[in-house]
Amino acid sequence: MADPACPKCSRKMASGFVIDQSYGIVTVSKWQAGQPQKSIWTGLKQFKDRQHEIVTWRCGGCGYLESYAP
Repeated sequence: MADPACPKCSRKMASGFVIDQSYGIVTVSKWQAGQPQKSIWTGLKQFKDRQHEIVTWRCGGCGYLESYAP
């Protein structure tokens, strides 16, 4: 995806990602298809085949964030 223009102020947006920190691990946040299902062991059940890493674009002008899960 080419650097898009900000839908708020029309300036150039830069690609990046949202950091997800937990118990000594740092990962890229992911989008999970479906509704959340509770798990006794992990808090929420995870289905790796239904997850997509989130790509986030940030406007250098106004700071607006726009996220996609390709």
